[in-house]
Amino acid sequence: IMRLIHIVFLTLAIFGMKYWLDRSGPKTPTTSPNLLVITFDTLRADHLGVYGGEGELSLNFDGLARESVMFSNVYAPSATTGPSHATIFTALHPNEHGVLKNGVVLADDVTTLAEVLSDEGYATAAFVSSFVMKGQFGWTQGFDEYNEKFNIPRRRLGHLTIEAASDWIADRDQDEPWFVWVHLMDPHKPYRQPEPFRRDYVDPSLKDKREIEKALYNGAVAYTDSVLPKLFETINSQHGPAKTLMAVTADHGELFGEHGHYGHGAALYEDVVRVPLIFNYPGVPVKVIEDTVGLVDFTPTVLDLLDIPFEDKVSGRSLVAAIDGDEGIAHPVFMQRRIYDETSVKKIQKENGVNVSGPQWGFIFDGYKFVAAPEAGEQSLFRYLEDPAEANNLVDKEPKKAREMARMLEDFLSNQVLRVSQTELSDEVLSNLAELGYVK
Repeated sequence: IMRLIHIVFLTLAIFGMKYWLDRSGPKTPTTSPNLLVITFDTLRADHLGVYGGEGELSLNFDGLARESVMFSNVYAPSATTGPSHATIFTALHPNEHGVLKNGVVLADDVTTLAEVLSDEGYATAAFVSSFVMKGQFGWTQGFDEYNEKFNIPRRRLGHLTIEAASDWIADRDQDEPWFVWVHLMDPHKPYRQPEPFRRDYVDPSLKDKREIEKALYNGAVAYTDSVLPKLFETINSQHGPAKTLMAVTADHGELFGEHGHYGHGAALYEDVVRVPLIFNYPGVPVKVIEDTVGLVDFTPTVLDLLDIPFEDKVSGRSLVAAIDGDEGIAHPVFMQRRIYDETSVKKIQKENGVNVSGPQWGFIFDGYKFVAAPEAGEQSLFRYLEDPAEANNLVDKEPKKAREMARMLEDFLSNQVLRVSQTELSDEVLSNLAELGYVK
């Protein structure tokens, strides 16, 4: 009996040792691609060199873009952070995912890119830089780690966000693929970029409000661009068969007095809805695609590039057909203004004469951009590619086209499955949003 017991213990010891070696020994590196998504907050496409910007504000972004596939005519679904990010990660329009303004919680039953990748075995982590992106608003869905450690009230400077993300990536064992989302807030007011990115861009002789704000903004853009190399170097230093797909975009732009507006959110002008979009991955061709597309197409394209099926019924579509070949993928692009409460409507109208009551919708198709605000009784029609300053409203000059676009917009809206989310925000949330320049 003792001999039998001895044999049993010896056998268990051998199997235990094998189990320990299997767990602690060398792991098989994954060959599944990693994914890095960078979203810039409030980054106008036309302030980037590769999108026609001046002043060499974005040398690092431009360098990556020149090695990537770049979409030159990309439109955000909204000129507001929360609605736009929700669309980026769900492939649904704001009416459909229900985030119609900042501070509204993304519903649990909406499927996000992070949830899809988590189900596919990806380690997932997010590193955000703004109160608007705090996990309390539903952004944590699908993420193993959600890092929102701000170093100043309601935000974090870009170099610290990049440092946290780089450390997380560097610690990966490479036996499983990862998805990292990095959100950078610095081009958003109030501008808090460190020196020399204020001193070198703001001439003390400037007196005009528009020029001062543009100079501060340019310094913030340059600072944001300056923090990117550490993240790129961390990814490039990794060894193993897995490569990394990098997808970079922005949630919206900014206005500096154009059309009488400052900031963003109250309208759908080109300066606030046209955004950058690039994809960088071995095997993805270096090219510029001029077809007009929307950020609603972001998640389907990413998953297609990663060869991951996406079964959910969404409004976005993959852009890979255009990336792989010359097949056109232009399709109608929809956008909508964030919603305002009655008090804010009156305040904005009193301050700058802009009527933001009710919805405002934008619809792009066949070279035209149609914008309608029914409650304000406003319509506009532009050939946006020929007239990016939107100086020539064609509603009266091309009434037939305006009526056609209005009917198309009406049909588009009637086919959306609306999601109603709670839009009443707590006093704490409202206070924090107000400190970042948002009104209710």
